[in-house]
Amino acid sequence: MQTPAKIVTLAAVFIGIVLLTVWLTTTYLARNQPNRGVAMEDLMELYRPDTKPLGMIVVKTYREYRGNTIKWSAAYFGCLFGSAFLSAMAGLLLKLEILGSYPKARNDLAAAMATVAALLVTLSTTGDFQRKWQANRAAAAAMENLAYELVRPSAATSLDTRLTRIQTINDARNRGIIGELAEPAPGEGPAAPAPTRPPDAEKAPNSSAP
Repeated sequence: MQTPAKIVTLAAVFIGIVLLTVWLTTTYLARNQPNRGVAMEDLMELYRPDTKPLGMIVVKTYREYRGNTIKWSAAYFGCLFGSAFLSAMAGLLLKLEILGSYPKARNDLAAAMATVAALLVTLSTTGDFQRKWQANRAAAAAMENLAYELVRPSAATSLDTRLTRIQTINDARNRGIIGELAEPAPGEGPAAPAPTRPPDAEKAPNSSAP
């Protein structure tokens, strides 16, 4: 194999290894780390018997949303920083004198890196990685606050309200992911339409004849 071909092959293998390492690391952290809410373990012991089943559901949902937040955050920022890194490397390769003896290999590598950088931006934008990351992060924060609210003594008398809160959080998360407006908070209905005047009222009354 010629030297330029070796350079292109090694560069492609290196980029593939880096992308695979980032993906595997992100998956491992999302499945194994406590996902920020370390106090949730101790919080389970503070729940009363009548609120503990609902509290366990809230904590599990919180961990699911935090895991999704880590994955989408890694996907979004990975594409963002990866695109910036590859774009910078593409410009650097064109200026390296050490590859001056292999202009074709240098140009091919620079073009390949610029192409991958553009694809990463397109992938992040088309997949709405940022919106999905933000929606899951906001939902996880809301679930965390709800988990603390269930410790209060008054929580046992308002479980229906807490269930409504869970439904609202889930609906807001789903609408945030697909890009729709969030539903109004419980107790808030849709805005009433502006009153319209009847057709007859829009016409000016005829003045009486003198």
